[in-house]
Amino acid sequence: MSEFEEMPPLEDEEDSTQGSTSQPVQNQVPVLQPEIDNAISCGNDSDQDDDGWEEMEQEEEKKCKSLFSDTFLTSISQCLNYMKNQHKFDLAAFVKQHNLDQIQYIKMVNYVRRNNPSTDELLQMQPSVWNGDENMKPMLDEDPLLMHDVEDFGCTDKADIIDTKDSESPKNVLIEELQEVVSKQKEALHRLLGETEEKEEMAKTVGEKRLEEDEGYFNSYAHFDIHLEMLSDKVRTESYRDALLKNSSQLSGKRVLDLGCGTGILSMFAAKAGADVTGIDMSEVIYHAMDIIKENKMEKSIKLCKGRLEDIDFEEKFDFIVSEWMGYFLLFEGMLDSVLYARDKHLNPGGLLLPNRCTMHICAMEDIETYEKLIKFWDNVYEFKMSCMRKEVIKEASTVVVKSENIITSSGEIADFNLMTISPADTEFTKEFNLKSLRDGQITAFVGYFDTFFDMENPIQFSTGPHVTPTHWKQTVFYLPEPFKVKEGQVVEGVISVRRKYREVRSLDVSITIEGTKHSYLVE
Repeated sequence: MSEFEEMPPLEDEEDSTQGSTSQPVQNQVPVLQPEIDNAISCGNDSDQDDDGWEEMEQEEEKKCKSLFSDTFLTSISQCLNYMKNQHKFDLAAFVKQHNLDQIQYIKMVNYVRRNNPSTDELLQMQPSVWNGDENMKPMLDEDPLLMHDVEDFGCTDKADIIDTKDSESPKNVLIEELQEVVSKQKEALHRLLGETEEKEEMAKTVGEKRLEEDEGYFNSYAHFDIHLEMLSDKVRTESYRDALLKNSSQLSGKRVLDLGCGTGILSMFAAKAGADVTGIDMSEVIYHAMDIIKENKMEKSIKLCKGRLEDIDFEEKFDFIVSEWMGYFLLFEGMLDSVLYARDKHLNPGGLLLPNRCTMHICAMEDIETYEKLIKFWDNVYEFKMSCMRKEVIKEASTVVVKSENIITSSGEIADFNLMTISPADTEFTKEFNLKSLRDGQITAFVGYFDTFFDMENPIQFSTGPHVTPTHWKQTVFYLPEPFKVKEGQVVEGVISVRRKYREVRSLDVSITIEGTKHSYLVE
């Protein structure tokens, strides 16, 4: 359980466009003049004026910018042909290859204009690369490529499939058809832009809610019982102590940042190892930490700061960043984001996070007694059926100490995080696992836990698994709606997926798929 949490500030959307060549249509390089524009060269060679035809010329001659250069063409068809001939990129074939719908196509065009990949790079990409909602925002005003209907990629341009030499249709029929296409695409684009604005407003609301949640989160660490629980956890506290003191030769004379310092226990360990320590925390408990530091006469080697990590400017970077950020099932609470932010912004080159590696594991247990009390209980409640409650009970993962004798399978590693290199996105994952049954019995639940490593000259590690001394993290238990039987030596194959909740990023959505059935859980 962590003592501090800060999320790195959201990047301004404008920053993500740095390096883009997209500019308004005006003041661009000269337009490449095509020899003949198919969209306006069909029909008789009559010199008679045709107002409708002139309107269509003006509509079709809106300049279309290539995806891979600053060249502007006088029509979509010319632009498609130009990219095919000059850049060896067949947009129609690319759309068909990836089976892009209209929204995916629009996102792809905006992504390319925003990030400027080469033709070869784009051809290697999958739609997931550009599928973010930020790519709904056009990079060019009234971009003709965005108006193009993906269903029309069977031919380069609607005008190309009309043989006007043999057709008896008048020009105004062609004009109306093309104008209708353009009108529909404009409506679709405006509708999508409206949806994007709604999502941006939603994101703003979520951000405001997140600040409220942060305040409640930090306030929870102002209560003394939580610090008593953590300090009383000998496995946790002594592991940090040993990592710092048994490696004092590495820390002596170095600058250490204690991120989420709480009562200051890790700061004092680091100072005792000879380091110059700065502790930071957002919770009110830091005022008590200041008294504790004075009580132990360590003011000269420890400086404490109250505030948000993003709002504090440090004079120098640090050689070590120590933090007890781990939550239930390792990732609950989401404080790792702050640690990685501090790593990228405040850690010296060659510096080290403490701890610097964590692994996650899963095994299965057999506990019929608990299953009967927690799950089967709802089948007969004073002679009334309440089995509909089973689903609600099961979806909430439990945090309990699991007896080692209840473990019925081997353990499988589902994640290995090198904290010096991972990004926040790496904490969302899907992993297959294989567990070997240790005896005949019934699996009633799966059990998740994590191990923590201080890979230093004198390495230290500890586990939160069911086979070792219990910690305040306990284990995370995912109950099944019905037990299933296993034989000794049988291999249980499954898939686990871990994701953050969209609106409550401290919580986790976990799914476990066994024997073709997916079970969903919430860790909160």
